[in-house]
Amino acid sequence: MPLTVNIGEAKARLSNLIARAEAGEDVVIARDGVPTARIVPLAPPIAETIELLRKERARRPKVSAKEIRDAKEFGRA
Repeated sequence: MPLTVNIGEAKARLSNLIARAEAGEDVVIARDGVPTARIVPLAPPIAETIELLRKERARRPKVSAKEIRDAKEFGRA
């Protein structure tokens, strides 16, 4: 169930509401009790995602072209 707050309360607690959204909580802003907006965290920047993928790839064992051909030959790829 989302946390719903009216605009006045949201203005007073904005930092706290943003922190809660960053932590994964669903935060809804209402006007006179009617939901009108939602606070959601942004996706990480693409450069950050690419760097994470590079680090993960570097950790994995290297596979040679011969190993790939052999796997294909024996139906394992």
